[in-house]
Amino acid sequence: MIVDTVSPVNQGVLKYLGREEKSRNAASAAPDSVPDPYVRQGSHPDIVQRVWENLGGVLPAKCRCLVYGTPAIVHERSGVVIAICNGPQYNLRLTAHDFREAIAKGAITRTRWSNGQEMDSLAALGPGWIFGGWFKEE
Repeated sequence: MIVDTVSPVNQGVLKYLGREEKSRNAASAAPDSVPDPYVRQGSHPDIVQRVWENLGGVLPAKCRCLVYGTPAIVHERSGVVIAICNGPQYNLRLTAHDFREAIAKGAITRTRWSNGQEMDSLAALGPGWIFGGWFKEE
């Protein structure tokens, strides 16, 4: 899977995923390029399963990849990142219509991590990004 590193829509998420020590990883890599990607890539295994298997299960397997070492789903033709694992949570990129609908149903764009830091998905990742909420509609 090739991530489009020049697309304006990917700039926020790539900057976020490529920060600090993660910048040493490739912008995109196959899941089998590392040992046990469900456990050793900074996210909880149930989050990786949710993103890759439950949400991405209807997509071709090649849409599953590591973006700067983070389990993600990338659109197979455009190279746009559409979902990422984010430690104990996951984020989804939605269309404007789906974003409004998700917010109306209780989806959030802000969280507070256990270390006290806060994250605003819109500011950190870009327009249309929410935190996944394990909703069946996802």
